[in-house]
Amino acid sequence: MKTENIYIIGHKSPDTDSVCSSIAYAEYMREKKINAIPVICEELNPETEYVLSYFGVDAPLKLDSIKGKKVILVDHNETIQSPEGIEEAEVIEVVDHHKIGCQFSSPIAFQTKPFGSTATIIAQKMFNENFKITKKLAGLLLSAILSDTVIFKSSTATKEDIEIAEKLSKIAEIKDIKNFGIEIKKKKSNLKGMTAEKIIYSDFKTFEENSKKFGIGQIEIVDLKEAMEQKEDLLKAIEKIVNEEKFSFLILMITDIINEGSELLICGEKDYLEKAFNVKIEENSIYLKNMMSRKKDLLPLIIKEINKS
Repeated sequence: MKTENIYIIGHKSPDTDSVCSSIAYAEYMREKKINAIPVICEELNPETEYVLSYFGVDAPLKLDSIKGKKVILVDHNETIQSPEGIEEAEVIEVVDHHKIGCQFSSPIAFQTKPFGSTATIIAQKMFNENFKITKKLAGLLLSAILSDTVIFKSSTATKEDIEIAEKLSKIAEIKDIKNFGIEIKKKKSNLKGMTAEKIIYSDFKTFEENSKKFGIGQIEIVDLKEAMEQKEDLLKAIEKIVNEEKFSFLILMITDIINEGSELLICGEKDYLEKAFNVKIEENSIYLKNMMSRKKDLLPLIIKEINKS
């Protein structure tokens, strides 16, 4: 009797954590004789392509829809961030490190911890169960942690992320974690040849709160100058997306990982952002020091203001 495949997939606009976590968790499940297949729903970003190439790992299979499939969601749980066909898929498990904002029709396994990356949850599980982590797998998990925690500079980074990363670095034979992390982030920070729309969607999430639908994109760079040279084009593209998607607003976080702050470009309703940080936004942008994490530094305060209205 043929065993049914289980597809492990991250969110739309897949990032290094969602992709590497999918690959790692599929390998973990295959060890338990489960037919698990890591998949993606959209193209990989340059950072993730670099990581997979560095460790000699093939990119996951690309599926345009997960309709009718049995799936495990990693690195997200809100269905608005899930691939096409989620409404008609059978979700059997979630592994995530974000706020819980989902509802499923039947009970499922749900693994969540307030760590800086989903990869930390999976790696910790592997270490606790004495699962044999190969050099390649350790490299993928380490890369995911470094990417999502912005080399531990993000406010989301925890002691568990650092401890697990140090363990993984030994297996992956990465001697200088910080320099390796910078090399990873540089791959994603190169904006040359990218259209404004591609920059916005390179790491983009859609949210719904109190009847408000909005989007937040984020790019992480080592020098704000290159991005700010494209500010006018980026704002035009943001406004276009707001109109097409009927968003209440859209924010693009341009995060400077060296100086630890973000330039926020916004179109649409600005008052939630202004009230959240007690600022006045001029010319559709503002720079906020120590703004590193969409998940922890920006989103919760905006949601709080939306729910006040």
